[in-house]
Amino acid sequence: DLRYEVFVFPQETEASHVLVRAKPEEPLQNFTVCLRSYTDLTRPHSLFSYATKAQDNEILLFKPKPGEYRLYVGGKYMSFSVPTSIAESEHVCASWESTTGIVGFWFNGKPWPRKGLQRGYTVGGEA
Repeated sequence: DLRYEVFVFPQETEASHVLVRAKPEEPLQNFTVCLRSYTDLTRPHSLFSYATKAQDNEILLFKPKPGEYRLYVGGKYMSFSVPTSIAESEHVCASWESTTGIVGFWFNGKPWPRKGLQRGYTVGGEA
């Protein structure tokens, strides 16, 4: 549980990251990822990545530019356009359910329209 943890990257680099090792016992049929970020980066950057032995970035929450988020599941993605924040932290939640393929996305506590992605797909369990 990293609920009250903060990771600060004092210098911009291409390789700065935090590694959290998860050990799910079974493949994932659904998930929810929530995080708060605060940055002045305008270049593309990853916010969350779940890698398996079979595929890097099996789940990826990616910000290609200010005002856009992408949620990747198994190599395919959905985009969400959001208001461009200036000097504010952004709270983002993304969820996915295999049975329906429904993707939920929340930006600063407000839900965005749901979309469909990878219905019936299973996220590998060997993280």
